[in-house]
Amino acid sequence: MIKFRRTATIKKSAKPQPESKLSRHNKTERTAATRRRARNSIRWQLLTTMIGLIIGLVVTLTVIELVLQKQSLENELSKRVDLMKANLLERGSTMSNLMLTQVENDVAAFNFSHITENLHNTIKESPLLVYGILTNNDGVAFVHSSHPELQQETLTDEASRYALTQQHLAHVEYPALNVTEFILPIHFGNKPWGVLRLGFTMQELNKEIARSQADIATKTRDLIISTALIALVFVLIGSAVVLVISTTLSKPLMRLTESVKELARGNFELATELLDENAQGQKVRFKAQGEIGQLAYSFIEMANEIRRSQDKLADYNRTLEAKVKERTQELERANEKLQELDQMKTNFLSTVSHELRTPLTSVMGFARILQKKFESTLFPPLSQSEDKKVQKAMRQVMENAQIIVDEGERLTTLINDVLDLAKMEAGRVDWNMRELSVEEVIDRAIAATSALVANKPVQLCKAIGEALPLCEGDRDRLIQVVINLISNAVKFTDRGKVICRAQLKDGELVVSVTDSGCGIKPEDQPLVFEKFKQVGDTLTDKPKGTGLGLPICKEIIEHHGGHLWLESELDVGSTFLFSLPLPQQYDPDATLMTQDGEAISLVWQSNRQALVAALQAGLKVTADPLQSPSYSILIIDDDVNIREFLQQELSAENYAVREASSGSEGLAIIAGQQPDLILLDVKMPHLNGFAVAARLHSNPATLHIPIILHTVAEDKFLAEQLGIDYYLTKPAKEMDLLATVRQVLATVPPRKKILLFSGGDAQQDSWAVGLESYGYQVRIAATVEEGVALAVSLQPHLVVADATLATEHQLIKRLRVELGLDRTFFTLLDSPDEP
Repeated sequence: MIKFRRTATIKKSAKPQPESKLSRHNKTERTAATRRRARNSIRWQLLTTMIGLIIGLVVTLTVIELVLQKQSLENELSKRVDLMKANLLERGSTMSNLMLTQVENDVAAFNFSHITENLHNTIKESPLLVYGILTNNDGVAFVHSSHPELQQETLTDEASRYALTQQHLAHVEYPALNVTEFILPIHFGNKPWGVLRLGFTMQELNKEIARSQADIATKTRDLIISTALIALVFVLIGSAVVLVISTTLSKPLMRLTESVKELARGNFELATELLDENAQGQKVRFKAQGEIGQLAYSFIEMANEIRRSQDKLADYNRTLEAKVKERTQELERANEKLQELDQMKTNFLSTVSHELRTPLTSVMGFARILQKKFESTLFPPLSQSEDKKVQKAMRQVMENAQIIVDEGERLTTLINDVLDLAKMEAGRVDWNMRELSVEEVIDRAIAATSALVANKPVQLCKAIGEALPLCEGDRDRLIQVVINLISNAVKFTDRGKVICRAQLKDGELVVSVTDSGCGIKPEDQPLVFEKFKQVGDTLTDKPKGTGLGLPICKEIIEHHGGHLWLESELDVGSTFLFSLPLPQQYDPDATLMTQDGEAISLVWQSNRQALVAALQAGLKVTADPLQSPSYSILIIDDDVNIREFLQQELSAENYAVREASSGSEGLAIIAGQQPDLILLDVKMPHLNGFAVAARLHSNPATLHIPIILHTVAEDKFLAEQLGIDYYLTKPAKEMDLLATVRQVLATVPPRKKILLFSGGDAQQDSWAVGLESYGYQVRIAATVEEGVALAVSLQPHLVVADATLATEHQLIKRLRVELGLDRTFFTLLDSPDEP
């Protein structure tokens, strides 16, 4: 009874219950998920894509067919209209010619009544002719069938005037009147008498055109309906075909998906079952052929391969050492390949940097020439103008020209950085190690960077320790280091001071550059000496440069046996320091003295050779070749733009300039007429600059001609080996070019004038003889006043005087300041202290 009741209760409770909201929601979610899977299935995608393509193709073809049929009907209508017009014109022309003969005969007989009667009869008989008008050359209407009241009146309307201008048979259409008018000139004898105008109606023609257009519209509508039905049939058939194809393609893929899921679960045994079509109890059996079948069997092979790999794992562990060695060798080979690629990159950077210098020389040179021309020639007349537009244009032109020069110099710096990096990585840097003064290095660097603080509230200072010895190093490279440090300090200092110091510390020469800028975070300090790394946010701080300046400086200092380091505090400032080892010996005779802010050489009276050397150095600095326009300069360069730039710069300084586009041409010019100076390019086809210099220096007839080599930095060493002491690095600045040319030409013998203050010293007479033997022009002044008078008249390049005499009489102040001999170099003679 209890079981029965429970059964009855169960049966009673099994009655249908109302479906809950949660159940309905879950059912809806499952249905939506099923629909999403269906929409994302390959079958649905294939079906929608192919049906869309079929519909698009059918619609396109239908539209094309309709357009072509419509064009065909329109062309047919056009031909029919043209044919009817031609027929009308032919009939009108025939009738007009018949009437013309009758009218001319009646006009000859002055029988105008017959013309009128004949014209009215013709109009009644012919349904095409609607009017006729006969006028003489004066426009008087003798016959007017449509308006008889205008007979014997002069017709002045536009149509009448146009008709009188026609000399031959013509016809005119008047669409507003539905008439085509034939104009027939009438001649009386051989002279024009007037015109006959016959109007033919176009109503029948227009009616025929309207009927044809209606016919075409009907045909077009029928064509659209029939074409649409055909297109619909094609779409239905294509959809059915696509449905079958998509189903056929999707089923194997769905089966493959299920099999891949099983493989992903680690069921590798399924691979054997899939390959065995007779396997019992298999979950998936795949029979597809073609690419899908190949894909399926590839998965199966992958599963088998994984299983075999697991079996071989123990063997791989035993042979791990051999594998590691093999991989290490492969890595070494890859590393060698990377080093080779890095070397190729370095060589490429070097080559590209060299090739950029030649066009950059032209760009910067001509930009500076434009600046000078604007300032000296074009702008002075315009500066008097009160026109604001002119003044604004002048400012913009000068600003734009300055931008070109500034950006060119900036590009030069970037190219130099890239080239320096390439040379250092390749180990091809030529170091010119000589004795030098650290103070001179700092002075040159400050002079080169003084323009950076011209427009900023930043003061550039130096602090040099006392009795600093000379050191050995590459002067140009050390100047490059100091310039880079000062430039960085100025760039990151908005206001305050940048101080360059040099001092002895712990047995080393220590040079430092201190700024009061923003400072560098401790975590960023190690990055500043890494290549291509720059401190700061590149999106907000916008650091300029390549990130190579400090790494290159570090390489230079380490080559000199020193080291470069940084001391910085955030929001306080930074100090960059580098050290140089002290020299083994110190020679005080090589130092320079300074008096009144001017360079003065100090030599011993007993050392005549030292005096001559000092005199030669002085002449090279002070001579001014601009006073004589007779100097001739030969430019040998294969680049026409470089030659043009050099020619303009040198011609503006009154030099006589000749050009040669190759080394052979330059040698030919020199053989004909020797120049006073040669500007020589290095990289030229056939005969390069070094070969030209070697030929000139091997010939006694041309050995004396000075040569300035226009080259890149790494060519300096070879230039010095060939005996070339002067070179300009591309791209050369105008001031460097002219200064070097002046320096070289200053050694020409006719320019060397020396004034010697004897002060009653008989020994100086022997000095004069010795100096004249070196090719100098020497004048001796017995007294100070005589020497002052000779200085004013002679304008010497060099003044030699006893140091005590010069101090007592203030010779330098009188000659340089009061008498204006600011181009004269002074050498003071002193005696060594007695022991």
